[in-house]
Amino acid sequence: MSSRYPEEAPASVPRRALAMTCMTIEDYRNTYWPQLQAAVDRLLQGPPPPYHTGQVIEFEPMYSAAYKCVCQQHSEALYNDLMSHVNKHFIKVAMEMQQLDDFQLIDSYYAVIHRVIYSLDGIIPIFTYLNKVYVSTKLSSNLRTELQNLFCTAVIDPVIDKLMVMVKRATGMTTVTIVPHVIATLVKSIHKLNPNYAQRYPQVFAQYIPGVLPTMREHELPGYINETQELQASLRQSWVSSSPRGKKRCLDEEMHT
Repeated sequence: MSSRYPEEAPASVPRRALAMTCMTIEDYRNTYWPQLQAAVDRLLQGPPPPYHTGQVIEFEPMYSAAYKCVCQQHSEALYNDLMSHVNKHFIKVAMEMQQLDDFQLIDSYYAVIHRVIYSLDGIIPIFTYLNKVYVSTKLSSNLRTELQNLFCTAVIDPVIDKLMVMVKRATGMTTVTIVPHVIATLVKSIHKLNPNYAQRYPQVFAQYIPGVLPTMREHELPGYINETQELQASLRQSWVSSSPRGKKRCLDEEMHT
């Protein structure tokens, strides 16, 4: 995302005065929101491929457009348009994911969540002023939480049960068909998007997220240690038997982190 600056305003017109130039609802609908929507659409596509040569998003013009919308009393319209547009995209993603075979779920949702987190990291700074003036003050929330809740409701909630079953199944396989790092990152990312999932599936999340389960009592410690050692041995053996020799070291390093 480019940080190039727009052309400077004439010296006789202060930047703040430009920001306060009257914006009608027609201006908002026909000029400002279409510009912001196009930027959001590009960011929702996810990271650009290597050697990307297409149009880049200039941050400051988009931030300035959103800032002006808020200053001109279009905060509610801007918030509603942003949430509605992003939600339509998430619903489309969810429908596409419904076509997947069960054994594609982990890799596919790993990729989808990576793309969404990248997208939100680009979208939210553009709407910083909306977040500060409207979402935080009027809704007692923040824009990241609102957008992550949209994603979880549309994309994760319908498949979370099946996805957790596949995670448990993949973890217990004698031969590893999915890279352990992918499983771990997927679970951690889902927890980052909505920690409440860990309350529904504590045993799954506890393998990757510290502090999910209640504090262990002393007499339970030996059993937990044995269970952990057996799981690590199973994963290590299946990793070695199904992966190139050089990857064993990666797994060992990962287990110590």
